[in-house]
Amino acid sequence: MEQGGVVAGGGVLTDWVSLGVLASSVPRDVVDDAIVVTGKGARRAGGKLPPHVMVYFVMALALFADDDYAEVAARLAGTLRGWQCWDQERDPTPGAITQARQRLGPEPVAEVFRQVAVPVAGLDTIGAFLGPWRLMSVDGTELDVPDTPANRIAS
Repeated sequence: MEQGGVVAGGGVLTDWVSLGVLASSVPRDVVDDAIVVTGKGARRAGGKLPPHVMVYFVMALALFADDDYAEVAARLAGTLRGWQCWDQERDPTPGAITQARQRLGPEPVAEVFRQVAVPVAGLDTIGAFLGPWRLMSVDGTELDVPDTPANRIAS
């Protein structure tokens, strides 16, 4: 299957693994439900960038944050072709991606998140709780705010 980092049928093994984990964590039926719930279905049959592909594309942007639109689209399209669920011969252009993202909007992605976002650690996960409290992690984001009386009271 793997030969020098390239998977038979095209694509890089790490792309298949990353996108495979994404697809198993966010099943297609969840994506389709989110699209229906938000009313963002395809405007025409046979479109080159259907809404479900664009939802996965938006999520793939987070996986491959250092790559531009075209590179992420190429990775996603290559993987989808390898899985035989993408029948387009050419990768989409950045302009087509932008238009498809504008049509999609943020609502389907927010709905997918609402459906699948759950704590990773369960009650029996060692180290996940301190007594009755679930331990949480924050990404270290810090905000500087003006030193005002109202801000001092709020903190």
